[in-house]
Amino acid sequence: MMRTSIFERRAGAALAAAALMLAATGCSNVLVDRIVDLRNAQADAALANHNTAEAENEYGLALRLAPKNEHARAGLVRALYLRAQENYANGKINDAALEVQRGLTYAPKDAGLLDLASAIDQAKIRRDVLVGNFPTYKAMGDSISELLSANAMSSRDIQRELHLFRTDYDVVHLRRAIELSALLEDEQHRVTQRLVAYKGQIETGAPVEARPSAQSESPGLLPIP
Repeated sequence: MMRTSIFERRAGAALAAAALMLAATGCSNVLVDRIVDLRNAQADAALANHNTAEAENEYGLALRLAPKNEHARAGLVRALYLRAQENYANGKINDAALEVQRGLTYAPKDAGLLDLASAIDQAKIRRDVLVGNFPTYKAMGDSISELLSANAMSSRDIQRELHLFRTDYDVVHLRRAIELSALLEDEQHRVTQRLVAYKGQIETGAPVEARPSAQSESPGLLPIP
């Protein structure tokens, strides 16, 4: 992956600042155009290497110099969409929403951004209903995730014992693998039971305090497939 050094970034920032001063005074459109092209090229390379944060920064610098530059605008919209998509996939829907809104200021009719904005809005509604009806959902979900992480570690321990057996052919490794496998099976069963209980609690909803009659007809929790 190609990365720009801190010196290159500082030099680029200095050039951009100089170009802004020149643009403000109308001294050199040629220099401004060259720096814009450089910013766009570096942003394109960053985007190709999946470095959306750097791409967003470089396209932003280009747009500061040339607000109507179509290449920079399209690139920035793409970078913002990809960052929003990544945040959404990782459960950071508030961050994703901010990226989407920034993108829509440059491309109000972008289909990808609009679709993602709709998905984020739906996720926010479901989250708010869930938090209101089942405030401990996060703690329970975190505990299940911790169990799954422990089980993944146990699975790796089993694989390690099998690898050791294929190395020294000492049957003690097979015995250990069998013991670990039995323990893992029990833990997996516990995780499944907790997930079933988790799903049931979320769908049913935990007891909530009495609400004003005006809110009594608010929709319940959406079913989990």
